[in-house]
Amino acid sequence: MILCVRSFPASDASAVEREIRRDLLPTWADKPIASVTDTDIIAMVRSKLSRKGPGAHSGQSAARNLLALLKRFFRWVIAQRTYGLATSPCDGLRVLETVGEMKGARDRTLTDDEIFAFWRAASRMPYPHGHVYRVLMLTGLRLNEAADASWPEFKSNGIWVIPAERMKGKNAGKKQARAHAVPITDALAVVLKDIPRFNGGIYLFSTTNGESAVWIGSKIKGRLDRRMLLTLRALARMRGEDPASVELPPFVNHDVRRTVRSRLSRLKVTEEAREAVLAHARPGIKGVYDLHDYLDEKREALELWAARLREIVEPRPRNVVIMHARA
Repeated sequence: MILCVRSFPASDASAVEREIRRDLLPTWADKPIASVTDTDIIAMVRSKLSRKGPGAHSGQSAARNLLALLKRFFRWVIAQRTYGLATSPCDGLRVLETVGEMKGARDRTLTDDEIFAFWRAASRMPYPHGHVYRVLMLTGLRLNEAADASWPEFKSNGIWVIPAERMKGKNAGKKQARAHAVPITDALAVVLKDIPRFNGGIYLFSTTNGESAVWIGSKIKGRLDRRMLLTLRALARMRGEDPASVELPPFVNHDVRRTVRSRLSRLKVTEEAREAVLAHARPGIKGVYDLHDYLDEKREALELWAARLREIVEPRPRNVVIMHARA
């Protein structure tokens, strides 16, 4: 593999370098990077499937994470224009076909205390990681849909349009992914306003002055988990409980998306609006001919969720009594 591993930009260069050295170099050390094929990618990714472990450490999770890393890696290689590679061997490889359906339906959602801890942890994490996590909680987007955001996607009419090529196709090969419009709520605008603007760089979340999008791997997620656990134990201490007995059940980034979906249901948001927020294509004939993107409904749903989220993360002191004037 003829390239400088340390030159690969990432949010945590040492962590990504470690993953590249562990997973790529043992197999491809003597292989020119331009000769790597989609078959090589599939073989490497599927080699992870036998890995044992719970949750984020399972073989399927490891395989999915490796495929995501490889896709980003080859996008960067192509962008350098120096390695003789014009197209990525990852093009056309979808998680569903390459890795398969996740075994066992996940139903993990975050509780109110966990949402409080998540938001506090994300707010205290430095740019760009904490900003990405807050965007996930406000929008219900998939991790890379948020992390790979670029400024040209943000329109003057208060809408963030994620192009089709960045969206996940639910049934690859059968149904094309479509562009997804995300209304910019007041709460999302606050997060966006706090993001630095780089001279010449287009990516919102970046450690390379906007030249490349941030990479959020397991090490960053681990930092979030540790901060959350500290907050959860502090909450227990305030309630007079034993903080040492408090644990944070494992969850993956995608569970934030499931949490948003679940909370929209509690807020009595219609199914059509909920599915539109998550960019899920409608089944059958409606998915083909109904091109209404429910923009107003999505805005209302996300504003309702932002209001509820604020109630969770900024609770009123218990000794404050709200007085209502009589009519």
